[in-house]
Amino acid sequence: MRTVAVLVLSVASAWSAPACAQWVPIIRESDVFARRFSLYIDAGSIVRHGERVTVRVLLNMRERTEDGISSVVAVDEYDCLNDRMRSRSVVSHAERDGKGRVVREFRALGAWVPVEPGKINEAVLENVCDFYPNRWSE
Repeated sequence: MRTVAVLVLSVASAWSAPACAQWVPIIRESDVFARRFSLYIDAGSIVRHGERVTVRVLLNMRERTEDGISSVVAVDEYDCLNDRMRSRSVVSHAERDGKGRVVREFRALGAWVPVEPGKINEAVLENVCDFYPNRWSE
C-alpha cells in the first residue's frame, strides 16, 4: 500500500512537468541513483517499430549541477532484443521539468551503446520494453 501512495504522490508531482507530456516516474526511492535525480518517461511518447522503441525521458536533478543544469529532456531509442540504446536528442535546462534556459543541446542520432545493468538506461529499457507491450506498431 505504501508503494501505491508513493507512486500516486510521484505522479502528482510529475504534473508540474510540461502539460502535454504524460510523465510517469520509473525510479523507486530505494534506487541508488534516486539520490541524485528523479527519472520519468513520457508514456504518451512511446512508439514501437519492430524490436525498437522510441521514448521521451525527463531527468530532474536533486541539485543543480556545476554547469547550471537542473533537468534534461531526451528522446532515446531502445533496441529491446539487443539491450542497447542511442540518443536522438538531449536538451539540458536551467530549471526543473525541462523548463528555463537551454544550457546544452544535442540533436543528432547517437551511436548504439549497450545498456548496462544497474544504470538508469536499464530502468528505462525495462519499462518501455516490458511494461508497454500493447503499443507495438508495424
